[in-house]
Order: sequence, then C-alpha cells, then structure tokens
Amino acid sequence: MGHINATDAVIDYFNKNWKNLIGNAPVDGDLVADLSGFIGHIRDMRLSVHPVTMKRLVVGGYEYVGPGDIHLDVYFDVDHILELPIDHYLVADKVLIPWLQKSVFRYFGYNLFTDFADIVVGFYDMVGSYDEFSVELGKTNTKTFYDNPPKYWKKTDYKRSIKEQRKKKKDVLVLNFPKKGFEMNVMKTLGNVFVSGVFGSIRQSLDWVTENGDDFTKPLKTLVIGAHGNKCSRAIMSTAENGTQTNEQILLTQLQSDGFIGPTTIVFFTACYGADDLSKLANSSLSLGGHRIHGAEGVYNYVTGNAEAFYSCSFTPQDREKMWNGNAYKNWCLIKYGKYIINDNQKYNEYFLERGYCRKESAAPYKFL
Repeated sequence: MGHINATDAVIDYFNKNWKNLIGNAPVDGDLVADLSGFIGHIRDMRLSVHPVTMKRLVVGGYEYVGPGDIHLDVYFDVDHILELPIDHYLVADKVLIPWLQKSVFRYFGYNLFTDFADIVVGFYDMVGSYDEFSVELGKTNTKTFYDNPPKYWKKTDYKRSIKEQRKKKKDVLVLNFPKKGFEMNVMKTLGNVFVSGVFGSIRQSLDWVTENGDDFTKPLKTLVIGAHGNKCSRAIMSTAENGTQTNEQILLTQLQSDGFIGPTTIVFFTACYGADDLSKLANSSLSLGGHRIHGAEGVYNYVTGNAEAFYSCSFTPQDREKMWNGNAYKNWCLIKYGKYIINDNQKYNEYFLERGYCRKESAAPYKFL
C-alpha cells in the first residue's frame, strides 16, 4: 500500500474511533497528573495530514519525501483554553503525541516521529481562540538518523538548510494604529513583540501587508486590528475617509480583495467603544458582504484582554435592504414603541440583537497575553 493510501486509512480510523481510544491516553503518557478533568473537556478531535508546501525539504543532506505534516486538532467545551485544569502544552508533549504513536500509528506501520515532517497539535476553545504546540522537523529525528535514515528520507546532494527551505507562515495578522507621539514610539519599540506591525495610517498598513504578505497564510485564521475608538464617531477606528467609507471599511475591503479574509477568518477590532453602537460592526460586516465582525464594548484592556462586553455582527446587503427599503426596522419600531424612531443608537442596537444580526459573545476572540 502506498503511503498516501495508508495515511488516509490512519486518518479515517482515528477520526471515527478517537472516543474509544482516548481512554488509553493517560497511561500512554509519562505525565504524572490526573488527566480526567482535561480529557473530559475534549468535545472533538480531528486528525489530518498537510503536504509539505515547498518544492524540496532537506535536513543535513537528506530530503524528505513523505506524506507531510501531521495535525491533531483538539476542540474543547471551555470558553477559554486557559480554563483547562492542566497546561495544554504539557499534555500535548507528554500525553497526546506519545498516545497517537502508541495507539494508532504503530498499528499502521508508521513512526510518527520520523515518517512525518512537523507534528502540530492545535487547540480550539468555544469562542474560536486557537493555540498550538508543535514539534518541528529535525527535532523529531533520533540520534541514529544518519546511520539508519527513516524510509521517507533520501540521501541528496541538495544542501540548502531547513531554515532557508521551510519558513512557516503565520495565520494571525495583528495591525496596530497607536496615537502619534509617545504612544507610537513606545509601540514601535515594544509593540512588535505582540503585533505584526505598527502604523500611522491605513495606507501605510496596506503597503506593509503587500510587502510582507508572503509571510502570512491566505486566508488568515485571525485578523486583529488595534486602534483608538471614539464614542462620538460613526466609525470604529476614526472619522470617515473619502466622504463615504470609514477607515476600517477601506482596510477590510482591501484585505478581503487580496485574499487575507476568507469565510472562516476571525476579524476582531480592539478599539474602545467599537461595539457600543452596533451599527459600527454591522457596517463593517456589510462592507465584506456579511462577514462576522467582533468588537469591544466600553474600554478594552490589552493586558487583561477584557472589556465591558464583546459583541459580533453579521449583516449582509440583503439585510440592509430589508431593514430600510423593506421597512423592517420601521415596522419593528411601530410594533414595539408605537412610533418610528430614527437616529437612536440604542434602538438600532435592540433591533440588531433581536433580529439576530448581532450577538453578545462570552469573551474576546483573541488575547495578546
């Protein structure tokens, strides 16, 4: 059986039977802890193989010709990964990866640590946050690698190093727009630890994304836009540009056009007061054809990742047409208040929430720390 068919068999078997196999995980690992709480929070697991995306993958004169990276995605029933009773990195390293090898792969004739490139364990919570533990190529190979190279490693004269050949793309893009002056200087000095780039204008950020776009996946998993908000502005980030579009609409439509925002990309504005008036989130969603947009109510704290509340909205052009030209909002007002009320942000918020266009979220979809 060729390795492609064999890996398909492993994936199919695991995805159908992981619930029956997971009971062996605590005894297969060497972690000294009670795993019952951790295992009990797993609501789903999915195994997949991702082919190596570069032309050639070489380590120390040996070229990899195997199936690719092995991914184990673990989905939890907690609101945030940090609520888990045991450190998930430790469990991935000491329990889940050894368990995969002992409970599944050896029965199909595979060595997880030599027959695949990277080993990636991804963790998802209920609000869509993601974290991962990975064992990179080269660290998975044993000390006897060169004396007895594994079956998917072939001797080659190609000498390029793994760092030149395999640059892992980032799936989270964090764009930050601080105030000019002291805050801008501080963010440029320290901010790049937490953000992808620091900018003074939308055009500057788009130019940077164009120049550095190859470092990121398309589409992104998460897009975070950090900026100052204003209660009195009709926009999340600042006042309107070009008389019609707001800053965020210009930024979002360009990023979507360039392929960075896909159907499953989480888009989150950290600007303070961005969700006090849900029309701001709705209009940003509208500019992307109804893509869900997340925002913070009240003051957002970068350190704690907290705000008064978090909301998200998905509002399509058809929804807008129905709201205004279809008189859905007018009829809603007449039924609920006995009169047609316009230019009232609180009433608009009620409408968006009651009609299901917007919803309150249990937590921020992304945290910096």
